[in-house]
Amino acid sequence: MTKGEAVEYVKVCTAFGPGFFYIPGSDTCLRIGSEFRIDYRIYGGGKFNRDDNRTAFNTQARVWFDARTETEYGLLRSYFQINADSNTATRVNGTEQRNRFTIDKAFIQFGGLTAGYAHSFFGFYDNDYGNTIFGPYYAQSNTVNLIAYTAQFGGGFSATLSIEDGRDHRQNDVFAYQGGQQVPDVVGVLRLDQEWGTVALQAAAHQFRSASRYDNGTPDDPADDVALRHQNKWGYAIGGDVLIKIPQLQDGHLVIEGQYADGALDYLGADNLYALRSQDFYYRNGFSRLEAGKGWSITAELGGNFTPQWGFNIVPSYIDTRYDGAGINGQDLKAKEYAITGNLTYMIVKGLSVTGEVSYIRSEFDRELGNETFADVRPKEKLNSVVGGIRIKRMF
Repeated sequence: MTKGEAVEYVKVCTAFGPGFFYIPGSDTCLRIGSEFRIDYRIYGGGKFNRDDNRTAFNTQARVWFDARTETEYGLLRSYFQINADSNTATRVNGTEQRNRFTIDKAFIQFGGLTAGYAHSFFGFYDNDYGNTIFGPYYAQSNTVNLIAYTAQFGGGFSATLSIEDGRDHRQNDVFAYQGGQQVPDVVGVLRLDQEWGTVALQAAAHQFRSASRYDNGTPDDPADDVALRHQNKWGYAIGGDVLIKIPQLQDGHLVIEGQYADGALDYLGADNLYALRSQDFYYRNGFSRLEAGKGWSITAELGGNFTPQWGFNIVPSYIDTRYDGAGINGQDLKAKEYAITGNLTYMIVKGLSVTGEVSYIRSEFDRELGNETFADVRPKEKLNSVVGGIRIKRMF
């Protein structure tokens, strides 16, 4: 470069908050962020055998790009985040699986439209399982493929209609005989945002369909194709949430989330169950018909920073699922799990923190079924588990 040569420097963009800059030669503002998480955890209680790990390591790197442009029709935004994980080695089909890359989010927003791979609009509070690290969080936390529109009515009131990929909301364990998707899930949200906090109501409709037990529509036993006839049914979920800000604490908050589901257990956060299993539907013995699983869950979180360096979160959670009859594919007729998680975070310097966390989980199986009838019922079982660990996090 010679003296006096013109240079186009990167310019700071202040329209969308700190960290944004103008992409040279455009009116688009871009923010690039990254986060590194190093976790170590220890498991106690419960049931362990010689093949189970009692300790585990995980390292995760996250990178995201947030591009925003103001247009005459409103804000145009695109967001992309990719995660890279290195886990304690596990074996899949004889091959060690240590490292993997996943797309965490990838969506476009334009005015009130959101389209792409984003957090389900049924989920309320935190897109990242609340503020717990290892403990379960019984609320909707899925990232799903969707297309949604949010209408703003003023005064903080808004309404959202979201069409979401039902396959991302399936909750099926053991032999679920799940058929292909015919109709996507429909999610509706009413939300009120105020200075003191937020209130939201959600509802979702979810179709579940049966298919043949075996591949290519040919059962090993032809009688099964009669007993397990194909059916289409609808499930649903409803939820209510409240966020109360606590101004006495930096980022102080109290969040309560409650959900009920019939044939749509994923909306309860059932995928986060620590020791239990659940599914949207089952075949009921003696009736040759499809039956829906039911349940409810509730989660609360109290947290904030009581000094600039020290923060905390306390998260109690409860989930209860049930099935009203004996099923041929096996499930826990009544299963419930509750957990309480507490963590403490110390900010060493700006952008570098260490968190310690401990969770206690109580899992109860009532009248657990095998694969046949009520005669195969086994006694109640109760498990007490503890998981704890530390996380070192660098964010910039």
